[in-house]
Amino acid sequence: MKKAFTLIELLVVIAIIAILAAILFPVFAQAKMAAKKSADLSNTKQLGIGLQIYLNDFEDVFPPSNHRIGTENQEMHWSWMALPYVKNEQIFASPADKNGGWAPGCYDESTKNRGFGWPSMQVNGCASQGYPAGVYTLQVGRLSYTANQLLIPRKRSNDDTSTVVSATAVDDVSGTILLAPMSESQACMQKEAGKEFRTYRPAIAIALKGQKSNGFSSVPSASNLPLEAISRQTAEKVFECQTKNDLSVPDHTLRYTHMGRFEKGNNYVFADTSARFRNTYSTLDPQKFMWGKVAYSLGGSAIVDPLTGNPVQ
Repeated sequence: MKKAFTLIELLVVIAIIAILAAILFPVFAQAKMAAKKSADLSNTKQLGIGLQIYLNDFEDVFPPSNHRIGTENQEMHWSWMALPYVKNEQIFASPADKNGGWAPGCYDESTKNRGFGWPSMQVNGCASQGYPAGVYTLQVGRLSYTANQLLIPRKRSNDDTSTVVSATAVDDVSGTILLAPMSESQACMQKEAGKEFRTYRPAIAIALKGQKSNGFSSVPSASNLPLEAISRQTAEKVFECQTKNDLSVPDHTLRYTHMGRFEKGNNYVFADTSARFRNTYSTLDPQKFMWGKVAYSLGGSAIVDPLTGNPVQ
């Protein structure tokens, strides 16, 4: 006669399965994130190579981050300029980005942003940016990466006195960030409730004298010098737009980059086109500052340690 399992035996088996699942699920989650981290690193490397090829065609000069073309206030983004050299538009969206990448600040709703769609919370910013009907931001469909403003500057028009940057002018190309991950936080990208998402904006890790914020579309006046590396204390306050969903944080453009897509760090593209993982706060260390030794796009003045006043290393 075949003996059936007793209720106690079944409960023991179920308990063992539950314990094993509790042990293995975090391992599986870690393995999945490690795979996404590797894929993200591959994306960043390909973006770096694409920009290097771009440089060959444009006399070694990096593109502006976003600039206006024509008479209709339309903006062209660096990602759109780099796209012909990258070929695959999907590469601009990180597999680890929980939003699937941001849509352009002004996107075409009638074509569902050229078929790429947009994150559910991202309101269309065409009206607030002054776009006429039928005109949209020239930017890739979904974007997970932002530029370092000291190398790829915010120069919307000739009224902005920031300048494009020659790659040959950059010191320590292997240690200077070119592209960084874009924040996934609504509060970091939006700034004001109901306003456009600033997915076209680059990030910068410097401040005016006294850690004052600035959009840095123009060269700072002498009274605001020396330019300072953002301190750890300032960075932590800025990143509260991510950690606390706080819209009222200081308006440093560091807010547009991620404080740590992979635990405490990110994959970065450097000016030599290499791509490496780095702890986020280590990139801000004045003794090994990775966002630029001088203000390449903002007059060329030295960036200093806010505590000592000495040039960053």
